[in-house]
Amino acid sequence: MGYRIQIVEDERIVALDLKIALQSLGFDVVACCASGEEAIVVAGEARPDLILMDIHLEDGISGTEAALIIRQELGIPVVYLTAFAEEIILQQAEKSAPYGYLLKPFELRELNATIRMALACRMAEVEVHKQRKLLMLAVETAQLGIWEWDKQQSLFTGQGYFGKITGLDMAPRQEVIPPFLRLLEHADQGRLNQLIKDRGRVDMVTAITPDDGEVVWVEMSVQEYEPQWQENAKQIGVLRDITERIKSEQLLQQAGAVFQSTAEGIAVIDAERLVKSANPAFLRMTGFSLIEILGMDIDELLHVKKHTPDFYHSIAQMQDVGWHGEVMCRRKNGEQFPAWEHICQVSYDNEFPSHFIIGCTDVSSIKKAEIELNRMAFHDALTELGNRYLLNEQLAIELRRAEINGSEIGLVFIDLDGFKLINDGLGHATGDLLLKVVAQRIRETIRRSDIAVRFGGDEFFIVCPHSSEADCSIVASRLLEKLEQPIVANDETIVVTCSIGIAMYPQHGTTAEKLLSAADSAMYEAKESGKRRFCTFNQSMAEKIHERLRLEQRLRQAVKERRFLLHYQPLVRMTDGALIGFEALLRWQDGDRLIPPDTFIPVAEECGLIQEIGGWVLQQACQEARRWNVRYGHPLKVAVNVSVMQFVEPDFLQGIEDVLATSRLAASLLELEITESVLQSLEDSKRILKALKSVGVSVAIDDFGTGFSSMAVLKDLPVDRLKIDRSFICNIPELAQDTAVCKAIIMLAGSLGLGITAEGVEKAEQADFLKENGCDTAQGYLYARPLDARALDAYLAQYFSRGPAGGQSGQHDPFITTIWPGAEGSQPAS
Repeated sequence: MGYRIQIVEDERIVALDLKIALQSLGFDVVACCASGEEAIVVAGEARPDLILMDIHLEDGISGTEAALIIRQELGIPVVYLTAFAEEIILQQAEKSAPYGYLLKPFELRELNATIRMALACRMAEVEVHKQRKLLMLAVETAQLGIWEWDKQQSLFTGQGYFGKITGLDMAPRQEVIPPFLRLLEHADQGRLNQLIKDRGRVDMVTAITPDDGEVVWVEMSVQEYEPQWQENAKQIGVLRDITERIKSEQLLQQAGAVFQSTAEGIAVIDAERLVKSANPAFLRMTGFSLIEILGMDIDELLHVKKHTPDFYHSIAQMQDVGWHGEVMCRRKNGEQFPAWEHICQVSYDNEFPSHFIIGCTDVSSIKKAEIELNRMAFHDALTELGNRYLLNEQLAIELRRAEINGSEIGLVFIDLDGFKLINDGLGHATGDLLLKVVAQRIRETIRRSDIAVRFGGDEFFIVCPHSSEADCSIVASRLLEKLEQPIVANDETIVVTCSIGIAMYPQHGTTAEKLLSAADSAMYEAKESGKRRFCTFNQSMAEKIHERLRLEQRLRQAVKERRFLLHYQPLVRMTDGALIGFEALLRWQDGDRLIPPDTFIPVAEECGLIQEIGGWVLQQACQEARRWNVRYGHPLKVAVNVSVMQFVEPDFLQGIEDVLATSRLAASLLELEITESVLQSLEDSKRILKALKSVGVSVAIDDFGTGFSSMAVLKDLPVDRLKIDRSFICNIPELAQDTAVCKAIIMLAGSLGLGITAEGVEKAEQADFLKENGCDTAQGYLYARPLDARALDAYLAQYFSRGPAGGQSGQHDPFITTIWPGAEGSQPAS
């Protein structure tokens, strides 16, 4: 079959003539293309052996541009056809490195000769490339670094592993001397130059120090030569990294020194187990001299219980692993001692071992320490109770016994209430002292057969073998009473309480994992029930856990699919009933249900989804608030609830700034609502609140009165508003206690110069009371139900079209609450 040629010619008649001529010469024409673009596509598909390219193409890119692309991307040789021979055309053509250049018109023999020469050049070029590739493959396989230095041109080039070995750049560059010489010691530089000068060639082993400072040992050959086609001499060098070989030799030297000086007794025996050598430590340990033991059977000499021939044969099968274990040995005087022995084989060419190496260490003192180490491994260093490893081991043992005996086991889980607050507030030293006292009280309370462990942190477990549920309840009751007794630690009197969970074998689980899980569930039930109590596991707790896991799974899917929406509850100014903004209330669209946030936000905080959900809420609320402010031309503020988990994130402030920037909402129109729990870390909270203040964002403390904020704390905090929790509003002015609380909060806000908002206002009597006592803003069903974005948009349109007069004297405005049938039907949790 002939060579395959592709024609690129925009004149159809010329292309046809050329095709006929090529076929008459025995070539196979794979395609005729009229444009450069077509030529590139066809060349990529047909892969011809050669392309005949007209330089001047009427449409699209020129022939030289197409040839350059084909040359770079496909590597197909190109021969130009043209009727022009101007210098500028030749210069353009040279960029694509053509294999020939035919001036039109040309004879058939010229065409044939040019094509044949181009194909021959291409074949030679491919062969050279193949040989060079083979050479470089050999260099890579041998991991050789090659360098060449042209003395006259001061041009240095590196190849192969040169860069990896020396750490130097291999790209060609001007160098007065070979750069790797600078990596040699000064003495080696002079020696190398002198040897090259004297002999013209040198082979040497030397060390170089690359820029990373780690010494590399190299085997180096350098020779000067003069290429036949050049007059100036060049220098070529080959490097090989032999660092590992040098290290091995050094290790052998070190091994010899170790053999003589190590404290471990070492003996070398042959295949018949006869002693061939021993080090000084072995002789000291056994009491023999070297002359006495040479040629002796090692088992007769050393071991109380002899190793059998099969034993050594099994070691031979272990190859590099060897055997190690504890054996009883004897000294020359007959004294026996425990020793830790390691035996490995020495063989050549994978044959049966020619020798065995026996390492022997007297472990008499170690055995004594082993008991103490074992105690430390299974006991907590602080409290000296068992640790989780002891719990796992002992619980497994007791479960096996109980299964055999048909007895019960109780597992009691103790978790201290509020320990983190004590530890952080009073310091770790006080916290550690407290844990030690708790551990001692647990020891004093339980039976001798019970096993007490500190699982970690402030968590303790007690394994109660042969115990009924009633027995465990008695233990739990005693623990509650004992642990509540005041503790004096570092001049601080501390009262610590605990929550206790009880799980029983086999009623609540037949494996350690199930019992631990059941005890954990029972303990959390005790915490949720008010702490300072114990609970015994029951199936409803397991169902609650499963329900919690199902909720988490559904919530994760909801986050992934963005199944959330915001409702907005208007905020009104009580003096004139005017609309001043709205609070964004998150809802989870779960099927045809709207789930309020108090159902799923705690789960989102526990499983780490709150940052993503909270970020979406902020972005969405600010975008929609910006849209309404621009559309209706009134500065309506949006209030957004922020979780404590969001508030303490390192990038919280940056996130707020990013949301304001992307939504283009003025910072003064965003109010963040935080709960009092955020203020537990006071200094960090003050820093973040000050930063929000500097940005221009206002901050309100939500559900005020349900936490533990004090006047001393509030007066130093840069907050703008307090929001009275709805639980205090619903019974005013009828219930005197709630009425007093509301008055106190309003007076507190007034004295601190803070705004005050009442949540959950449903009755006109409540509004009158709040307004008379100085409450400035309110929200609740009396004014408006929460509305989705579309409903609120329609409401705002009508509200501002009639004029923002609102209700009178802060009273119920029927316009707000009767016109929107799509609003929520129950008072929402914010």
